[in-house]
Amino acid sequence: MSRVVVVGGGPAGLTVASLIRDRDVLVYEEHPRFGEPRHCTSIVGHYTASFFAKLLTPRVVKRGYKRFLFHTRLGSYLVEFSREVAFYLERPLLEEKLADKASGLGHSLQTGVRAKPLDTYSVRAGDGIVRFDRLVVADGSTSEFFRFFNGRRREYLYGLQALVEHEGGEDTIHVEYSVGGALFSWFAPIGDGLGLAGYLTEKHVGNPRSAVKKVLGVAGVEYRRLLGFFGGVVVKPGQLSRPHIRGRVFFTGDALGLVKPFTYGGLYYVARLARVLVESLENPATYEREVKRLARLNSLERGFSGIGVPELAPPILKVVSSSGLFNPLDYDEHFRLILKTAASPLLVYLTLFKSVA
Repeated sequence: MSRVVVVGGGPAGLTVASLIRDRDVLVYEEHPRFGEPRHCTSIVGHYTASFFAKLLTPRVVKRGYKRFLFHTRLGSYLVEFSREVAFYLERPLLEEKLADKASGLGHSLQTGVRAKPLDTYSVRAGDGIVRFDRLVVADGSTSEFFRFFNGRRREYLYGLQALVEHEGGEDTIHVEYSVGGALFSWFAPIGDGLGLAGYLTEKHVGNPRSAVKKVLGVAGVEYRRLLGFFGGVVVKPGQLSRPHIRGRVFFTGDALGLVKPFTYGGLYYVARLARVLVESLENPATYEREVKRLARLNSLERGFSGIGVPELAPPILKVVSSSGLFNPLDYDEHFRLILKTAASPLLVYLTLFKSVA
């Protein structure tokens, strides 16, 4: 039986492992528990939420959202949908269920073991050398394997968020584009009187507690207490790894580097590519084609995001939603919004000239 080594026990690595059949699979996670330390907000779109709910259990999707309030320098834009279009994934329940599924297939999952690259045939895991037939690299945004096989380093953004007890604002996600120094900030209620307040920036903020208070102030949310911080680095969009190396080493998740340029999330690409990767272990060209297809669409979105996200994205979203053209897939596939806007001169007019606050 051929051996597949998976480096990284986050959603990307564990999702691939949970889909592999009829192979000897070894998963190495450097931290002592799956799902820790926590990094992302885990707000995803319909496709991603449905993918994990069907693969695992509906319980990994804790709640959905219909209301979004965007705060920009041009004003505030309330966007409300008739049905839920964004969803909060329960963490670390997601990783725990993925690990259970992979273990149930007879795969070996080892925590507290760091794997390091050696060549396209073996890795160093702990104190030993492990040979493989295929290697799946899912070791995150700071991937050591990316540097080893691609011969370069990446540039990063910094994300930080706080888990808070709060009052009010239970039904609305707030996004703000003008908090000092941040690319954008957010507040997302996750249920049971808890919420996530955070920001993404190009450099570290001197006083995170003060920055989080500003985020909550913009959202108009009163918080009772701050329960803790978490976060990490995010790959700047556009720094893609080669999808595979000689058909033996495959990249996925943040190690691959496909990141949405509007929200900087990566779970959508994990869900999109997991099955394709598993089916391509013997035919890597299939995986490469799909990665390149998604990368082309991602490039289109990056080009649009570069011409003024704070000014254009919220009014475009409001106009598209109020005109009845919004599809739940648009939350993840932002190029759809771009094409809908470009195809309609009326939408362009409304977006640029009409007050939609």
